[in-house]
Formats: sequence, structure tokens, C-alpha cells
Amino acid sequence: MNKTTLPPKGLFLNIKTTAETINILHKHFAPIVQGIESIPILEANNRVLAQDVYSQEDIPNFNRSTMDGYSLNARDTFGASANMPAYLNIAGDVLMGEATSLSLKSGEAARIPTGGMLPENANAVVMIEHTHEIDSKTLEVQKPVGIWENTVRIGQDIKKQGILFAKGRLLRAYEIGALAAIGQTRADVYQRLKVGIISTGDEIVPAHALPNIGQVRDINSFIIGSKLLELGAVPEFYGIVQDKADLIHDAVLACVEQNDVVLICGGSSVGTRDFVVDTLSSMGEVLVHGVAMRPGKPTIVAQIDGKPVIGLPGHPASTTIVFLILVQPLLAHLQNTTLSQGYLSAVTSRNIPSHPGREDYVRVKIKSIQSNAKCMMQDAGLQILNKEFEIATPIFSPDTKYLAEPVFGPSGLIHPIFEANGLIKIPIDCEGLNKGEETRVMLI
Repeated sequence: MNKTTLPPKGLFLNIKTTAETINILHKHFAPIVQGIESIPILEANNRVLAQDVYSQEDIPNFNRSTMDGYSLNARDTFGASANMPAYLNIAGDVLMGEATSLSLKSGEAARIPTGGMLPENANAVVMIEHTHEIDSKTLEVQKPVGIWENTVRIGQDIKKQGILFAKGRLLRAYEIGALAAIGQTRADVYQRLKVGIISTGDEIVPAHALPNIGQVRDINSFIIGSKLLELGAVPEFYGIVQDKADLIHDAVLACVEQNDVVLICGGSSVGTRDFVVDTLSSMGEVLVHGVAMRPGKPTIVAQIDGKPVIGLPGHPASTTIVFLILVQPLLAHLQNTTLSQGYLSAVTSRNIPSHPGREDYVRVKIKSIQSNAKCMMQDAGLQILNKEFEIATPIFSPDTKYLAEPVFGPSGLIHPIFEANGLIKIPIDCEGLNKGEETRVMLI
């Protein structure tokens, strides 16, 4: 190796694990006290709630049916069967979307649609499939129902004066729907984090340009910018900066002054043309240069004027994985909210080798390999997060098993990024995974 290309003395001699890196990020960067703004709920997707939300009403505010059938008193059906049905008088009909004035007596039932209001003295609904009308006034019930079966009671969904969402909750489509349900059409949310994005490299050209031989289009800015929008942050683009110390210095300075977080794509590797780490050292403090992960080893974490500056590797796959593993948790920490991340269990489709001493992050494609029941959703990226217990439950049948098929390829390739829908972490002390081994998959 030519002496001019040797790494600077001491570089990569103090590599941190991902856990250590996240701890350093949390230690040096406290949650940001952001301003609060009130916005229409339709604009609040991926925004962080700044105030506790209380419901001013019970949802539902009347006892209602969850089935088409007949409302009645459950005790009038006890012991009913196909061989010995119960017979009730039909007292009338409940109309959809209208309050009913019916009051049932013992031995009476009323026709009711799904969502209809239960008459007074009714405490259950028998499904229409388990009944037969002998005539317009006589109902035959062939199956018993329990008290409040096939109904939703007043306040069962949301209770009046109860806390619906605590501040710090990330608002998604589901939370926004719940706000609409209680009549709240505006939300108090924190102002969004501003994240500056700088791309570096003499070989990088804008996406609209026609690259010459040896040049590549800038795609990292678009990947990272899109992920930031998903997380409710505001990406600010500072263009492509050549590998010159003064240009990198000026771009970083402007970015730090105008943003909460700075992300630098490229320029974190070892080489005479990479000036980022030296520039960051001169402007502030480099906290980490080198993380025991693959891809992503040359990642930089720096602090300038109390703000985090992250140097991401230049290859798209490396950039994406470092963003998922390190930057996403940092943004959640800065916003003082819980990171919404889904996981599932799958078995590996082949042996996946690894070297102890680093965490390997392997992109995988998740496939269904066994199902005794129909999947509710086919896209492995869809999940519901149980924030109370900080676990994620994929929307899949519990009887379905999944196969994790590695999507291998150099980190400079693009297609493995969009072909994969999951990520496996091979622990730092592990030599790999065997074919058929069960493992935890992060949904991406």
C-alpha cells in the first residue's frame, strides 16, 4: 500500500458496538424542546403529539349491535337449541342511524342491523343465522347467547374523560381516525425536527444529470429524505459537495446552523480524498468513528454546537442500514417518542455466514411457507404496534410460518435494497446462522 493512502494514525482503533453507539448518542444529545403548533388532523400523520388527549364523550355513546340479528334479553335464550328452540315475540324494528324508543318486555325481541342501537332492556343480540321467523310476530331462536354478546356497550371503546393518547405519541392513520371519532379535528403537535442532508464525493452527480463513466447519481439523499418524511421530520437538502475540506466545512457549518440534526452521505471511509472526519474534528468533537457492524463500519458520530452530526457510508445499502439501526433511534430519542418498529419470527432458507467481532445486518425477503388459515395481509411490512408493551404484532395468521431468504449483494448495489422487506441481525459473537434456524426479523 502506498504510504499516502495509509489510514490516519489511530483511526478505527476504538470501534464501538451499535449498542455503545446508541448509548453515546443518548448521552450526548438530550430530547429537543420543540415548539408546539395546532394543525388539522389530516395533516398530522407522522407527527408527535404535544399534549395529552382526553375524550369528552363515551364512544360509543349508546349500546349497539355488532351483528345483523335480533336484540333481546339473553336470559330468554338460555337452553335454546336447534331441537328445542326458544320462541319470542317480535316487538318491532331498530332502524340504522336512528335512536329507538322500543322497550322490550320479557320474551320479546326486535330486529336490529349491525351498528343499531339496542332497545331498552336488551342486553344481547342473537345472529340472524341462528334464528327463524315463524311469522312476522314470532321468532324462533336456535342458539343461546350470553349477556352483552354481539354488542358494544357505552364507553367500551373510549371512555369519557379518559386519556386517549399521551403526549409523545406518534400519530398515524389509526390515531388520526380515533381523534376524528371523538370529534377532535385539530391536534397539538411538536414542530418537526429539521434534518440537513449533505452528499459528498467528486463522483456524485444530481439525479437529473447524465453521469459520465466513473460517476454515479445521488440516490442516498432521496432514500434518506424519504425515510425522514416517514418519521415526521423535515429533510433539508444541501446538495452535493466535492471532496474539498473548505467546501465540506462551509456546508457543514450552514447545515448545523439551520438544522437540528446533520446527516452526511459519503466521506466516512478511509482515504486521502475523504476529509469529513478531519473537518468534523476541527469544528467540534468526533464521538465515534467506526462501528462494529457490517455494512456501516466507517460510520461517524460527531457533536458540533451541541447538535448531532452523523457521517453515513456512501454505498446506498450501507447508508440505509445505518439509518435504520442508528439514526432512527436517535430521531425517536430527540422527539422523546417510542420508535415504531415491527418484528416477526422466521426460519432461514440457507446458511448465513458471519465473522465474530461485528454485527452483521443481512437483508432478507420474507415468504410464507405454511398456512393453515388465510393471511389477513400479504405485505410483510404491515404491522400494528402495541406501544404499551413496546412490541409489534404483524398482521398475520398465527398459523403461518415464514421463511427468511437472504438477499445478498455488494453494498454498492441498489436492487437488494428494494427487494428486501426484512433485516436480520447476526450478533457480534456469532459465526452465523444455520439453514432452518429460527431468527428475529426486523420489518423494513
